[in-house]
Amino acid sequence: MAATKVYSTAAYWVAGIIAILLAFFPMFGAAIQTVPVGVLGGAATVLYGMIGVLGVRIWVENRVDFANPINLSTAAVALIIGIADYTWEIGSLSFAGIALGTAAALIIFHGLTAINRATGSVVSDETSTLNQ
Repeated sequence: MAATKVYSTAAYWVAGIIAILLAFFPMFGAAIQTVPVGVLGGAATVLYGMIGVLGVRIWVENRVDFANPINLSTAAVALIIGIADYTWEIGSLSFAGIALGTAAALIIFHGLTAINRATGSVVSDETSTLNQ
């Protein structure tokens, strides 16, 4: 959405329905298989790169303080897990990519925040300003 500036949900519904319908035509699948692997790899690189950079843009627009080690650790781990498409399998369940990166971000942020509350080891700018 950010790349195309098309924010209409109707447009995405139409695109999704067309994609599902095209999946039922073997001729379309055969046409896709004629695309060289290098071209598909390049498209995947651009796609995952844009997802990562758009995530960073959200953090910057919301003025996330990366001087805080909790925020820095959360962002670093979530970014790498999401972009590198890590996979975690538990029995027949499989968690991968962005979903796993999101779960990691939630667990790491809330876990480190809880540890910080217990130990008080990370002093944020707001806390240090209030103490002066």
